[in-house]
Amino acid sequence: MNRTALPARRALLVALSTLALGVPCCAGTNFAPSSEVEGLRVLAVTADRPYAAAPLGGGVTFEMTYADAPGAGAGPRPVEITWLGGCVNPPVGIDEQIGCLPQLLGAAREFAPGGAASNGENEEAEETPRLFDRDDMTAEQSGEPGKAKFKMVLPDDIFEGARPTETGSFFARAYVFFTVCAGTTRVASSPLEAGFPLECVGEDGAVLGPDSFVVGYTQVYVFADRRSNENPPVTGLTVKLGDAEVALDDEGLPVVERCERPEETQAQGCSAPAPEGDGCVEYGIEAIVGDVAEVDVEAAGLSAPGVREAIWVDYYTDGGGFDGARRLVSDTTRGFLGGHGT
Repeated sequence: MNRTALPARRALLVALSTLALGVPCCAGTNFAPSSEVEGLRVLAVTADRPYAAAPLGGGVTFEMTYADAPGAGAGPRPVEITWLGGCVNPPVGIDEQIGCLPQLLGAAREFAPGGAASNGENEEAEETPRLFDRDDMTAEQSGEPGKAKFKMVLPDDIFEGARPTETGSFFARAYVFFTVCAGTTRVASSPLEAGFPLECVGEDGAVLGPDSFVVGYTQVYVFADRRSNENPPVTGLTVKLGDAEVALDDEGLPVVERCERPEETQAQGCSAPAPEGDGCVEYGIEAIVGDVAEVDVEAAGLSAPGVREAIWVDYYTDGGGFDGARRLVSDTTRGFLGGHGT
């Protein structure tokens, strides 16, 4: 039997701030770091039950956080978020998107001709797996955590075709695909050729590109032994200038001084000098995540009782940059590390 690698969990945080640092080493002016939000981005999709322990009737609720930064002084745009569920235990050994494509095509047929879902609601019976849904988001909801939601009911026969891990634990997988479209979502004219059943078009009917259309997926596990696994909570955010915490405004958000850095040509290569003398202030940011890593049950079953899951925190910005946008919170063998700010 092949060992099944289960994914490490991450605590994801949107940090829309005004820091002033350069791009990472070896990145030229045409390559923004992955932590910098340009165009339309999905920052996180979380499941309330990453391990959906039985009974399955309650379903799994997914929440999305996205951000839209079209640039050139333009503000966020209204977007359509489409959820496609119902893909369970796709064939092993091929890409999930390809393995789920037949089931996704079935869900896409529920769309109204020539456009998005007829009413944005799933009309499936409560006892059947939820196939699709749509959220129409306003421009003001860009960057707000968990505003788009989707609930999927898992089938009772989910363990049919399930495979064991090396320790003998039987598990099943359920996938949810999603699209975020700054236009109108419609059934793709050639879904098999495109590899996905939906596309996004603008007011002129032209198909929009990746700055305006995002496609992705997430998954949940179901174990026959009914084990559970909780999401690591982000309980707060500290912003410091030196050793002092920055004051909060009436909405409880930190207030930092805006810095306007003049546009300038930046040298290419790893040794490009950082801008100097621009008067921009550097702030320290840290997401508050506790020592919540759970024991890796599969590794423990293979005589590695001290192994726990890894937890990371990712930082994002729509202006400025970080000296490190991804920090390790808890290591698999060393445990909780602390000091995961940037």
